[in-house]
Amino acid sequence: MTALSIYGQKNNAWREAYNPLRGMNLARLMGLLDAGERGQYADLQWFYHYMERSDPMVFSVMQRRRAVLLSCDWDIRKTSDVRRKTLNVAKEDAVLADEQAAFLREAYDRVENLRDAVSFLFTGFFRGFGHLEKHYAPSGLVTRLEPVEQWFWVRDGMYGAWEYNENAVSGRKRGSAIDPANFVILDTVPIDRLLALQYLGRTLTQKDWDSFLEVYGIPSVFLVGPPNTPDSKAAEYQTIAEQLISDGRGYLPYGSDIKYVNGGGNRPPFRERLEYLDRQITLVATGGLLTMLTEPGSGTLAGNAHTDTFLQIARSDAAMVSEVMQKHFDLSLLSEFFPGQPVHAYFEFAPSTGSEVSRVVADAETLARAGVSIDLDELSEKTGYKLSPGPLPAFNELKVTQSGGKAS
Repeated sequence: MTALSIYGQKNNAWREAYNPLRGMNLARLMGLLDAGERGQYADLQWFYHYMERSDPMVFSVMQRRRAVLLSCDWDIRKTSDVRRKTLNVAKEDAVLADEQAAFLREAYDRVENLRDAVSFLFTGFFRGFGHLEKHYAPSGLVTRLEPVEQWFWVRDGMYGAWEYNENAVSGRKRGSAIDPANFVILDTVPIDRLLALQYLGRTLTQKDWDSFLEVYGIPSVFLVGPPNTPDSKAAEYQTIAEQLISDGRGYLPYGSDIKYVNGGGNRPPFRERLEYLDRQITLVATGGLLTMLTEPGSGTLAGNAHTDTFLQIARSDAAMVSEVMQKHFDLSLLSEFFPGQPVHAYFEFAPSTGSEVSRVVADAETLARAGVSIDLDELSEKTGYKLSPGPLPAFNELKVTQSGGKAS
């Protein structure tokens, strides 16, 4: 089968000359969104692509959220039930889990563009879906996960099967059938659908503000001549007015006056409108206000609340990417190389837990002091550390550590 990702890139040159942002209005945007609900994504996804690269707010929130995901570490873990069975000397399950974990680790290490593939898969959170095409080695393992841009896909209706729209033809309702087993597919609710309306509002507001500044940015100046000025003096006073405007100083006849046109007010509402739309974009994309948008009077509590919310979104992104990889990458390989065997290992892509690790360790210590033992493998999975049993400190050493003084 021809690689769709490579074939599509070579046959998409015509779109490079088409900018969907030109002449965009509400009626046109709603038409694109409606087409997307019918499964016709070519023009809508091309618009999303340009919107994400053209609006500073959309770009910044997208990059910040992507950066958190890409800062995560990936690992291959073994299921907790296997660990519990291991304690009951179920050696066959423990050996199988170790073999599957080693196999998956090798399989992921062989993917030469894993980080770039995850970065592209992240765009699916904003655009609604993302496809990675598997490129196989003769051994049957995957060597690359090649992105296939969103404008090459079409569905027969909202929930139809994914089909390849060769050349990203606008308005096409059907395409070429694909084998889903050859792809890693993320499918979710598109954030860009909500951001598109905010983007259009920002664009129109900015356009109106620019038009306002063209007319009123430099106030129009009018010279009011003295009372009963004869017509013969009009040309002379006009020359005086032009000289005054050019260098800002000069002589005016007694009784003259200067009038400025200020545009009907000193505070047009454009700034407030843009700030509102910025907050809407940030709220949709990050679950709260970014530090740069923090309102006056908000302090540490508000900042911490937003940080917690943003970290929850990051965990959600990582969990969803992990689930997609487990479903479309892990299972297909494990079913081929471990036929008929239960799955006891899985891929995990998780953000740095930071203070959460400290909390888990503190809880474990508290439970241990209360006489409650914790399974070491479970604790290793929660913290991400590889833990092993060690000698326990003496009672007096614990007392010194707790009190900060000397043991009696």
